[in-house]
Amino acid sequence: MRGYLALLTAVGFEVFGTLSLKFASLGQLPLGWLLTAACVVASYMLLSISFRRIPVAVAFAVWEAAGLALITVLGFVLLGESLTPVKGLALLGLGAGAYLLHRGSRGAEA
Repeated sequence: MRGYLALLTAVGFEVFGTLSLKFASLGQLPLGWLLTAACVVASYMLLSISFRRIPVAVAFAVWEAAGLALITVLGFVLLGESLTPVKGLALLGLGAGAYLLHRGSRGAEA
């Protein structure tokens, strides 16, 4: 359970850092790149902690898929970016891939 808590927190830092960078690039967050750097470091540290309990392929797939999904949705909600059917299909594919990696890893452990 600690591995997944570290992983989900890592996703949160990744998403917050990415949004910070976007707002900094728009001139709305002075020194946002510093906040972004701190979030990236925290995210990778927590991701490495999750590797202790979760297979690397699963942890990385969940980290990447959840991060991309959240950034895509938050970009749509907060920044008015487009959310096309193709993007939605891509997000479903990311989720399916992460799920299948998780299922495949469980079978290998048993």
